[in-house]
Amino acid sequence: MRVRRLPRDPGPAAWNRLLEDPAPANRLEASITADWLVIGAGYAGLAAAHRLSKEAPGARIVVLDAVRVGDGPAGRNSGFMIDLPHDLTSDDYGGALEGDIAQTKDNRQGIAHAAAMAQEYGLSTEAFTLSGKINGAATAKGAAHNTDFAKHLSAMDEPFELLDSQQMQDITGTPFYQSGLFTPGSAMIQPAMFVRGVAAGLASNRVTIHENSPVISLERKGDWVARTPKGQVTAPRVIMAVNGHLNSFGY
Repeated sequence: MRVRRLPRDPGPAAWNRLLEDPAPANRLEASITADWLVIGAGYAGLAAAHRLSKEAPGARIVVLDAVRVGDGPAGRNSGFMIDLPHDLTSDDYGGALEGDIAQTKDNRQGIAHAAAMAQEYGLSTEAFTLSGKINGAATAKGAAHNTDFAKHLSAMDEPFELLDSQQMQDITGTPFYQSGLFTPGSAMIQPAMFVRGVAAGLASNRVTIHENSPVISLERKGDWVARTPKGQVTAPRVIMAVNGHLNSFGY
């Protein structure tokens, strides 16, 4: 299939601008083969490559990304990995009980994998830290949401701590907040630092990452063939890790 042209490169992400300039991109400019091809070098793609490097130790793994690692969506988010689902439109800030329990389990598996990669590759606490989070409430309506969400968390058998206005002032230095709700399972990250650190660690671990190498066609001719402007990768197995761009590939 011919891949629909992606939007113009938006340039370096703000998080990336806080970091030192990376080494020149390793563009794909040849015809190569691999056992696994991963398209997308964000959280999902890098996590998939990391898992493959453990589960398939003899496999050749190639990761392609259309831009620099850290300049895509993974490097442009708010910097949180949140374990607990939260439905802002519901009465109690939570969703269906069983669904929230299942989603929390999945979210924590992702956070645990991120923590394992951060430890393995020696990333700093600025790149990744298990910090927990506080829902701060500045109004009576917000404080009621915190109380209702605490009841939902109790039903989920989840730990939390309700904070009063004085505790919030001690933490934030301002009397602005009426209450807070602390939950311990969220992680805080510097998104670009995290993905760049994981990519650097993977690249020294039998995984080849090609940046500025957008896939312009993906066809199956026995094996899959992914073409970039100056090269191509032939592989029997492909992992699509492009999230919102999945429809650009015809899906």
